Amino acid sequence: MKRNTDITTPISSDVKRIYSLSGEICFAYTKTTLFKVAKITYDLFEDESYQYIFEPYYDVVDGLVLVDWGGIPGINLDLRRERYYRVGVIPTFISERTPSPSRVNLKEELERANLDYLNRLQWLINTDTVYTGDKLIVQQDGFNNFTGFSTKSAQWHALSVLQLLGMRLPIDIDGIHFSDQERSTLIKAYLIEYEFLATKRRQRQNIGQLEAKERGVYTGRKPIEVSLPLLDEVRQKLKAGRITLKDALAITKLSKATLYRRFKQLEESQNREG
Repeated sequence: MKRNTDITTPISSDVKRIYSLSGEICFAYTKTTLFKVAKITYDLFEDESYQYIFEPYYDVVDGLVLVDWGGIPGINLDLRRERYYRVGVIPTFISERTPSPSRVNLKEELERANLDYLNRLQWLINTDTVYTGDKLIVQQDGFNNFTGFSTKSAQWHALSVLQLLGMRLPIDIDGIHFSDQERSTLIKAYLIEYEFLATKRRQRQNIGQLEAKERGVYTGRKPIEVSLPLLDEVRQKLKAGRITLKDALAITKLSKATLYRRFKQLEESQNREG
């Protein structure tokens, strides 16, 4: 049987599929608030051909227009296709955030993902890896992290509603049922509410800090101390691909912005000494 040479045309149903794995691509709005934006499937066939399938969740995607989430790399969502096929090629979304078969430390990466051999989609599902260029992660198909509505404050209630909407669960909010067709509208509304309340909270905190500084009782947060040898070691390992950004942040206990600022300061210091 002649193989399909068009990377966007699905493999014929006449070819026997011997393996299939699915996951869900999520946009991490916050650490605990994820929006499922697409289902991704990897199919392997008996003639060793393979394909990846992206199935966007437009009921969620359309609600994220107010957030600069960046879309799915390599997939033109403006085409509004029900399914996007990538046949016989590794999609950009997969290739840019998973180790390649020729990676020097591939064995370590497989151990980190608890895998015996490289399955790039399974590796993403197992590691919660975040590519530095976006906030997309892949979770197991059927993943759900909604734990209930918060009553702590209006801000946290709005965020918990967003968690429900992002998981694509049946929509029942404060005793009112909404249809799935209303999901994108509700996401927009609650994003606006959450951002408004979060901004007000930050403004109150800033005013409080300024007043405390004037009274001499607030000096700000003490910078986290990381020794220069450790910082240099982490920088070298990250550059060589021996650790991930997530590992580097865990080792140093710094935020991503602070970590890269410290790297730059270290490089400038080394260049002056050199």
